[in-house]
Formats: sequence, structure tokens, C-alpha cells
Amino acid sequence: MARPPLLALPAIALAVGLTGLLALRGGATTRVHGGYTPLAPAARAVRATTTPTPTPAPAPTPTPAPVVTAHTMLVGGLTRQWEQLTPGGGTTSSTPIIVVLHGQAVSAAQEVDRDAMTPLVAQGLAELVYPQGIQTSWNAIGCCAWAGAHNVDDVGFIEALVAAVDPGHVRPVYLAGYSNGGRLAYTIACQDPTLVDAYAIVTAMPLANGCTLSRPISILQIDGTADPVIPYRPGDPPGVEQPPATTQAERLRVLDGCAPSPSSVQTGNLVTATYTGCVDGTRFVFATYQGADHVHIWAAGNATTPSPGQTIWAFLSGGRPW
Repeated sequence: MARPPLLALPAIALAVGLTGLLALRGGATTRVHGGYTPLAPAARAVRATTTPTPTPAPAPTPTPAPVVTAHTMLVGGLTRQWEQLTPGGGTTSSTPIIVVLHGQAVSAAQEVDRDAMTPLVAQGLAELVYPQGIQTSWNAIGCCAWAGAHNVDDVGFIEALVAAVDPGHVRPVYLAGYSNGGRLAYTIACQDPTLVDAYAIVTAMPLANGCTLSRPISILQIDGTADPVIPYRPGDPPGVEQPPATTQAERLRVLDGCAPSPSSVQTGNLVTATYTGCVDGTRFVFATYQGADHVHIWAAGNATTPSPGQTIWAFLSGGRPW
């Protein structure tokens, strides 16, 4: 079955957490104006006036609160869990699903708080899915932590999860991952690239242990120039992961067959390089946060700089919120 194209949904500013999900729409107030009524003929016309009676404003209509549900499934002999955040007004076949893979040593609930994407659910723009790694880690086939050491089948879990949240794949589905979760997202892109419609990777590189991207994919790569884990450019301190961010960006450009010179826009501390002319309708964007490190990149947004959550939604929706 052909996969639906990426959506061109309106972009929004993402600045609140799960506790700020309710939004109210104010009602309009209608005024009734008095006029005058001619009296019967007399020696002198007398103008009659009436007192306007204001029409009560309609009560504000609250936006339905998002619905948060907990789910489990058995994969590889382990009970796997995820939370699903669904717009209170429901979803349609065009409402995208974003599966978000948390970083190491962070729970799914903590990831909900720090990525600041829950307003997408509040405004009915997307459904968010937060799977939970075993011992707060993901096995990206070659790392990491408990899940890697115990060979947990996390690729199988995410494959089964996508099938569960979107049976028959009738809706757009995207995969976002940070750090350890980003490594797993890359592993899935290497092993099962058509599982989702686009990828958003935050401060992570594909593992050299057999993870080779074999076909063009739509992908957003987000990195910081002061990341001690991933060097930004060749010649920087080696860090823990390789290749350097700029080297990986060039590999992704070549993979997607994009034109070599991107259109770059700087907004605050964010430089967004958008590549054009990519093959098979794929898209590639390389987003760099100047001065951002590995741990604090989610907090890189401010009054003048779009946050990583905003940047992810701008890419997935085909728009730009700034």
C-alpha cells in the first residue's frame, strides 16, 4: 500500500507542557441598537427612544482535553509499554502520529515534559506516542546500557507498536528519537526504512556496527555545535559517537540525492539548512543549535530561537513556525 505523503499542516509555537493542554475560545458579544419610531401626526413630532438590551454572550466552548492512555503488548517475551496522547476532539486519517523515543536514563513521562510537543495534541494537530525502553534504555544493535547488554528486541517492539497504533498504515507516521532513542531510530531506518514516513534525529548518529542507510529517506538531523558526545565537524574533539555531525549531514544529502548547496536560514541560535532537489520526493534538513551541548539541547529554544520541538514539527508538517 502506498504511503501517504508528508502533511503540510500549519506550524505552531510550542511552549507549554502537558499541564497547559486546555485552550478556550472566547465568544463574540452581539449588541442590539435602539432606533426611533414615528408617532401619529401631531402638532409637534416627538422622538421616542428605546434602551438597548445587550444579548448575552455565548458561553465559551472549551477545547476537549487530550486523552492519555496506557498500553502494553508482549514482544520477545517481555511486556512492553507505551503512552498515547490523543486529541480530545478525535483523529482523522490525516492526523499524523509521532512516535518519540526517549534518551537513555530518562522515562517516557520525562520525555513528554522536556520535548514540549504536547501542544500539538491540545490543538488537534497530531497524536503523540511515547514508548518506554527497558531499564530506560534502547538496544540500537551495538549499544546501549541494559537493553543493549541483554539483547532486547527493540526494533521488533517499535515495528509492532507502529502496526498497533496505525493498523494498515492509513495515517502518516513519523519517528523521532533523542540520543540513545535517536540511535535506535537510525537502526530502524537502516533495517526497516519504510516503517515510517519520516525521521527526526536529535543528537545521535547511526552505529557503525552494520547500520547502513540503503535508500533515500525523509530525515531531519538536529545537532549542537558544543556537543561533547558528537563532534560537530572533523577536527573537533572526538567525543563518543562518530561521524561528526557535518560529515553525517553530507552523507544524508548524498543518500537523498539532494542539491549540494542548501538554503540556510539563521533564527536566533538556530541555523536551518534545507536541501532541495532530493530524489523520490524525500526531504533533508540539517538543523544546528549554536553553542548547544548534548544534554541541554531540548532547552535551546527561547524568545528568538525555535526549540527542537518546534523544529521537528516544522519539518514533519512541511512548514516553518518562525
